[in-house]
Amino acid sequence: MQRSRRPFINWLTLLTLISMILVACGGAETAPTATTAPAATATTAAQVEPTTAATAETAATTEPATAEPVAGEVTLKLWHMPNGAAPADAIQAEIDAFEKANPGINVEPEMLDWGAAFQRIQTSVQGGEGPCLTQLGTTWNPTFAAMGGLRPFTAEEITAMGGSDSFVAASWATSQLQGMEGTFSIPWFADVRALAYRKDLLEKAGLKPEDAFKDWASFKTTLATIQEQNPDVAGIAFPGRNDWNVWQNSSMWIWNSGGDLLSSDLSEATFNSDAAVTGVSEFANLYSSKLTVTNTLELNSAQVDASFGDGRTFSAITGPWLISNARTAADAGGWANRTVADNLAYAEFPAGPGGSYTFVGGSNLAILKSCENAEAAVKFVQFLAGNESQLRYSQAIGMLPATKTAQADASIANDPLYSVFISAAAKGKTSAPIAEWGQVESVLNEQLGSLWDDVATAGGPVSAEVVKTRLDQAAQTVNELLGN
Repeated sequence: MQRSRRPFINWLTLLTLISMILVACGGAETAPTATTAPAATATTAAQVEPTTAATAETAATTEPATAEPVAGEVTLKLWHMPNGAAPADAIQAEIDAFEKANPGINVEPEMLDWGAAFQRIQTSVQGGEGPCLTQLGTTWNPTFAAMGGLRPFTAEEITAMGGSDSFVAASWATSQLQGMEGTFSIPWFADVRALAYRKDLLEKAGLKPEDAFKDWASFKTTLATIQEQNPDVAGIAFPGRNDWNVWQNSSMWIWNSGGDLLSSDLSEATFNSDAAVTGVSEFANLYSSKLTVTNTLELNSAQVDASFGDGRTFSAITGPWLISNARTAADAGGWANRTVADNLAYAEFPAGPGGSYTFVGGSNLAILKSCENAEAAVKFVQFLAGNESQLRYSQAIGMLPATKTAQADASIANDPLYSVFISAAAKGKTSAPIAEWGQVESVLNEQLGSLWDDVATAGGPVSAEVVKTRLDQAAQTVNELLGN
C-alpha cells in the first residue's frame, strides 16, 4: 500500500494528548526494578526508512549542534528516572567511573519521577533550557526528535560505539524517526518480557519446559494441570486495565498469532486484523477459562510480580528484574518465600500460529540540542554504551544490556535465567518510530482496557465479535491520527 501523505504531526492534538501518555514499559508503580517506558509495534531497524532530506512539515533537523572542544572543567546535567531498586546508587557508580576516566568532566544527576518526566522534557525541549543529557522511554524518542529538540549523533560518534549493528535490533529501531535521517538517541538498556514460572511445580507435574510452553494449547494444558495438583496456586497472573503495560502484553499475543500493530509502512492500524483478534481473544480467555488468579484483572504489574513472589501463582508475564528479587536474601529485601526464590525459572512466550515473539522496550539516552557541552556529553553516552558500563548498570537495575557484546558476556549469556531474555530479545519487536506513537498507544490502551471490562462481566468466554468491535474502534481513531 502506498503510504498516504499527511501532516507530519498535528501539534495541537499532540500537546492536548501528552497528558494522556503513560509511561508504558515501567513507571511509578512498577516493582522495584521494573523501569522502562512506552514501546511496541512489530518494527525492526529494517522498517525505518529515512528520507534523504527533511520535508517542510518536519520540525526536526539532521544536523547536530556544533560541539565545542572540551576545555577546562565542564559540568553535564543528567536527567534520569528511578531505574532499579537503588537508582541513585546505580547511576552514581557509572558517574564515578566516568569522571575518574575523564578528568575535567563532571556529571550532575537529577532523578525525575516517571510520571513527571515526559512533561519536564517537553518543557525543556520547547524552552531551550534543561539538561545536556536525558533518559528517554523508548517510545518518547520520535516525539522529541520530531519537535527538533534532540541533537542527532554523527556517524563517527556511532562508529565509536561499535556501530548500529552492535545494538540489539529492536532497541536500535527505537533511536530512529520514520521519514528522517539521523539517530536521535542511543539505546541504554533493554526491557524484555518472558514468562516467569516455578520449576519445582513443573517438575512435580512431570513436565519439561520445552513441552509445557511449546505452544498455546500445551501452555493452557500446563496451567490447568498445575492448578489441579496445587489448589492454592493459580496458573498465571497478568495485569488488567489498571496498568501501564496493557497494550504491550496484548501485543505479544497479536504478534504470535501472525498479526501486527501497524502496517509495514507504518501508515495504518492492523491490530484489528483477523489474526490479531484471534491472538487477543486467546489472551483474554485465559481469564474466562479460570486459569488465572481471580483478581488478575484488578492488578498492576507490581502486584502481579508480588503474587508470583508470594507463591500464589505458578507463572506471570514479567521481566528480568525478578532475578534480583530471587537472588537477594530476605533480610536484605529479597523475597520472603525462599521456595519461590529458589525455583524461579523463565521461558519464552508459547508460540502461536505466527511464531514466538516478545516485547522489547527499555530506555535510551539523548543529548538535547541546547546542550553547550555536546562533545563531553557524547563522551558520557559512549561510556554508558561501553561493555563495562552496560554490564554493571543493567545488572544493577535488573534489565538487559542494549548491546550485543554485553549480552554475550559470560556473566549473562551463561546465566540460566538471563539467557532466556537474550534469546527472546533476538526475536523481539518494539514500537513504531513515528511521532504519533504516543497518541496511537493511548487509543489502543483505552480500548484494550475497556475489553478487560468486557471480559470481567462476560461470565464466560468473551466472543471474537466483542474483541473485534473494541479493536475496530481503536483502529478507526488511530487511522485518523495517521492521516487516513
